[in-house]
Amino acid sequence: MSAREIVAALLAALMRPPRPLTPRALLATDRGWRYARSTTEAGFGALAGRWRAARFRGLDDLDPSDELTGTLGLPFTVFDVAVLGAPAPSRRTVCVVHLPTALPPVAVVPDPDNGEPAAEGRVGPVPPWAPLGFQRPPELDGAPPASHPAFAEELVTGEVLDLTRRHGLTGWRIAGPDLLWVSPPPDGPLSPDRVVEVLDALLALARALPSAVVARYAG
Repeated sequence: MSAREIVAALLAALMRPPRPLTPRALLATDRGWRYARSTTEAGFGALAGRWRAARFRGLDDLDPSDELTGTLGLPFTVFDVAVLGAPAPSRRTVCVVHLPTALPPVAVVPDPDNGEPAAEGRVGPVPPWAPLGFQRPPELDGAPPASHPAFAEELVTGEVLDLTRRHGLTGWRIAGPDLLWVSPPPDGPLSPDRVVEVLDALLALARALPSAVVARYAG
């Protein structure tokens, strides 16, 4: 390429109108949060590192994008993700609030008999990016016993279950230091307003966790 062609290409790039901001990018600008069209090492990268250390399978099949990071009472990470090669559209939003300490695995999943939210400690084999609120994953039935059998029952109090119902957050779980919720298949990626609602609800859940139980099981 000649010098004249290089200059022409640079001028064309400078004159090209900027890409319009996505709704999530506008949300980040409005709230003073950080947005990345793909992902960052501090956001999804840190989560992926923890999930890889925990030996969750399928990380290399993930296609994450539209990342938000910031602080809203506690640090958080939000991103959309699709599973490459999935038989149906799989893009969903993962909302994560980072707790001050790691805790044993626990989730609130639909009760198989009545669909009501119920505590479950045998959630270890299910990857953190899998939505748990639409139906009870069959992997739970063959999962090994929880390492701390009483933890789920002690942590998930009536107040925590009430908050779960009120905010439509059946399917939330704790994986290490991360309290997270994944949008179920019918919802797909979340709108900016719903992202804020979910983050506020996860923070309310984090505050509602009984402090004595958290302190006893913190690792």
